[in-house]
Amino acid sequence: MMALDFAAGCLGGAAGVLVGHPFDTIKVHLQTQNPKNPLYRGTFHCFKTIVAKDSIGGLYRGISSPMGGVALVNAIIFGVYGNMQRHSSDPNSIKSHFLAGSAAGLAQSVVCSPMELVKTRLQLQSQMMQHKQFRGALHCFSHIFKTEGFRGVFRGISITALRDLPGFSSYFVSYELLLKASPNPGNLYLFTAGGIAGVISWILSAPIDVIKSRLQADGMGEKQQYTGIRDCLKQSYKEEGLAFLTRGMCSTLLRAFFINAACFFVVSWTLKIFDRRTVKVDIPKDERITISNGSPLQSLVIPIVIHRDESKNHKANVVKSLIYTGALSDAMCNSDFIELANELCDDGDSYCNYNVERLIDFPSVTGTEK
Repeated sequence: MMALDFAAGCLGGAAGVLVGHPFDTIKVHLQTQNPKNPLYRGTFHCFKTIVAKDSIGGLYRGISSPMGGVALVNAIIFGVYGNMQRHSSDPNSIKSHFLAGSAAGLAQSVVCSPMELVKTRLQLQSQMMQHKQFRGALHCFSHIFKTEGFRGVFRGISITALRDLPGFSSYFVSYELLLKASPNPGNLYLFTAGGIAGVISWILSAPIDVIKSRLQADGMGEKQQYTGIRDCLKQSYKEEGLAFLTRGMCSTLLRAFFINAACFFVVSWTLKIFDRRTVKVDIPKDERITISNGSPLQSLVIPIVIHRDESKNHKANVVKSLIYTGALSDAMCNSDFIELANELCDDGDSYCNYNVERLIDFPSVTGTEK
């Protein structure tokens, strides 16, 4: 199930990159253009200009970098997020989602910063580099390392971390709140909720992203313009006022909606196709229930068929079945399943009066602690 989880996350991430990259290209062009002599009047004009000059392929310039790194980035984001949340004292609280999201954003910035540096320079090379052109992501990365060294590869890592820490915390919190607002979310709801969560996170992080783009694009010309974050902020404010923080905002929010909506939709669709499991749980009466976990990439409602069983290991079977059912869950720990098992069992039945904690004497499929 972990393999399915990972595969679904990779497919969702790739779908998001494919849908959102043209908006990202427009965003970077608008954020880094010379304010004294702007090339573009707005989002649509930038789109038309890029297509007229480089055709549709110009919108996808630099896509190999994020597409190649999407698996690693997703593994870091949802691995850190799931483990942080799972080991918190109250996994389902908003505070847990906030702290886990912040940690995930901070951790993935180490990989994301070099990846976005290459992406940005590939996107801007036709505009800012008159002679030398990169053949692809590896050629660009190699050139940066040779000319700027190890420090150049990680140009902008501090501002990337500052952007992603609030970005991912607000992202996971807003998505969790949207999930809680609907007890049985369908595909359309997941698609919309993912898009809205993405928009909310980018409203908060877009101003920081402008500074990041300018720092990472700096040095592509003949000389370097900024000495650091503070100098970039100071020079940009002096030339453009606070309006510079909203450069490319329209394309940023469009990208945020579609990239996250596509990601959540593809993940949900993938899990439903490859994991149509029916789990039999032994409890006194026939009925059907659903469990929906709160994991941002794994909001899949799993049907559980319940049958009568008079065995004395009744509650043990309930607990084990629930934990096995939680193989897709990053948000629920064993204590959550134990609580649910207690609710499912009729305490009036003699075979239900056992210490459930004692019955958990095997490794959990979800990887949570006993």
